[in-house]
Amino acid sequence: MPRCPACKTLADLIRYERVPVHHCGTCGGYWITQAKLNLILARREVVMPPAVQEKMVELAERSNTRQRVSCMSCGCEMRKASFKHWHEIQLDVCPRCEGIWLDCGELEKCQIYWERMKDAPDPASTERATRMAELDAEWAKRKTRIREQIAAAEDSHQLRGGVPDWVAKLFGW
Repeated sequence: MPRCPACKTLADLIRYERVPVHHCGTCGGYWITQAKLNLILARREVVMPPAVQEKMVELAERSNTRQRVSCMSCGCEMRKASFKHWHEIQLDVCPRCEGIWLDCGELEKCQIYWERMKDAPDPASTERATRMAELDAEWAKRKTRIREQIAAAEDSHQLRGGVPDWVAKLFGW
């Protein structure tokens, strides 16, 4: 069983809106992949009253990790990244395996922001969010293609001395 990157206790495998995720019962954080986060956002099983939404947003703002955390899967140091380009939500994301650590309340905060955008879309922000999602998907495809090219070059001994520094820095290796 993996350990929580924030408080180092064992994280349990639970179901959050029918999606299996790792949850720390001590600090309340979640370990999740981008694909699972997208599944949770696509569903709307739990409806939170406005008062609960405000409390969850407040909780998420207070619990945001300040210390550096390491990835539960690969041990790489995680970096802060905005959720869907909302700077109000800073998640810990692994640059290597792209796992996500959500502090207590952040998963719910992501849902609240996403659902508010879906319920009352601002045309400009919806277009921006859609465009940014398209750009993120394109970047992910390009990173995968570059990694495959590097692996192929290493296999055929075309790369002498390993991966160039700029490539390693780009991918956080």
